[in-house]
Amino acid sequence: MRTLVETLETAHTPESLGAALHDEPGRVVLRTGMFEVPSARYSMVTARPFQTFQSMGSRCETRRNDGTREIQFGNPWAILGALSERCEILDEVDLPFPLGGIFGFWGYDLKGFVEPRLSRHAVHDLEIPDCRVGFHGSLVVFDHRLGTATVIATGLCPNGDRSEQTAREDLEWWRQRLTTPPSDDPEPTLEMPSGDITASVTRAEFIRSVEAAQRWIRSGDIYQVNLSQRLSAPWTAGGWALFRRLLEVSPAPFSAFLDGEDFTIASSSPELFLRLSGSHVLTRPIKGTRPRSTDPVRDAQWMYELQRSSKEMAELVMITDLLRNDLGRVCEYGTVQVPELVRLERFTQVQHLVSTIEGRIRSPLTHLEVLESCFPGGSITGAPKIRAMEIIDALEPVARGPYTGCLGYLGFNRESQLSITIRSATTLNDRAWFHVGAGIVADSVPEAEYDETLAKASGLLRALQGTSVAVPEVHSSRRQP
Repeated sequence: MRTLVETLETAHTPESLGAALHDEPGRVVLRTGMFEVPSARYSMVTARPFQTFQSMGSRCETRRNDGTREIQFGNPWAILGALSERCEILDEVDLPFPLGGIFGFWGYDLKGFVEPRLSRHAVHDLEIPDCRVGFHGSLVVFDHRLGTATVIATGLCPNGDRSEQTAREDLEWWRQRLTTPPSDDPEPTLEMPSGDITASVTRAEFIRSVEAAQRWIRSGDIYQVNLSQRLSAPWTAGGWALFRRLLEVSPAPFSAFLDGEDFTIASSSPELFLRLSGSHVLTRPIKGTRPRSTDPVRDAQWMYELQRSSKEMAELVMITDLLRNDLGRVCEYGTVQVPELVRLERFTQVQHLVSTIEGRIRSPLTHLEVLESCFPGGSITGAPKIRAMEIIDALEPVARGPYTGCLGYLGFNRESQLSITIRSATTLNDRAWFHVGAGIVADSVPEAEYDETLAKASGLLRALQGTSVAVPEVHSSRRQP
């Protein structure tokens, strides 16, 4: 059978459709707020996966929509690969978005199954899965350039078979929701909870970690490393409300919401990790950030400072070279190119320095195998990559969880896109938990790097506290959630 593809007229937006699916399992909303970015043209909404997969260490659990469950122990990448190869749709109509796919997140600690010498010293206190993804046979794609909403229904089943009846039922299910007018109920007024913002380390401890990293840099172990701390704040309104708040105060090209049953992830990531289309792969690392200003003179000053910063420039060139090497492991010889090196990219609230690296994937590698080989993104680890991750393990006391992994989809038709999971929060136990980091180099000022992490937290804190004032005082806490 062929995938059913139908474009419908609808009054829904990705947000209103996502809100209408609040009772549905496996809800995922991938929402772009920067339509001028080519890789952020489409928003996607999906729910009701026919199969889910999650892992914690080597324990992997697969649940199917018929209620069956299977527990396996082993390498999560290999187990997920065996599941995904049953669902490939490679002979369908050529469309620039997924015909069904694996939607979810791959957390930072999956690195230990990419490079076995990496350990897991950090405390895994939140007990969030290392990876959670759903296999979605149907979804809705919003094309913001054309103003259309398209339903995709593949009829895929967990064993890889395809059912025309299932596809037609899924198509009708989405049709009913898209033709039902969005709720006129206004968004509820949130009562912002009060309480301490806590951190995984004190200011003094973070500064000591920066100084330790600089000793490794001076001894020649590494050139650069990304160190982070975890903050948390009270939040009782749920993950969807936080996602909507992030869309208001911190729009980004790769905003996302993921419902993990016991937890949710709300993201406003600006950074593309991998865009894969057939045999083409592209990555766009970010290094260097300055705010935007409504004052044109001040805005231009920030831009000039960013472009003239030797530190930011050196970091981006270093990470560009690292990612060029990462793609070189999975691409045909001689195809890896850097069409854009150190380009200024300006968004509503911030401006960045960005590079673009691309290549042609070696046959017969799958998109999942490319992701595994390049995981995690070098822009949020350091260089050299493996040694930088060892140092992160030695210096950071709590596990990163979803942070600096990736979030997005691997399309069954080899159309895939994944963003770096930064500027993202996990809601759990009436709190929101989120990491913020800084790139450490030889001439970093430790106190300034600590202040930079708090500055990067400002967007999430505004969403959580409903204020645009300065970042409030942060208290260290080692309490369990």
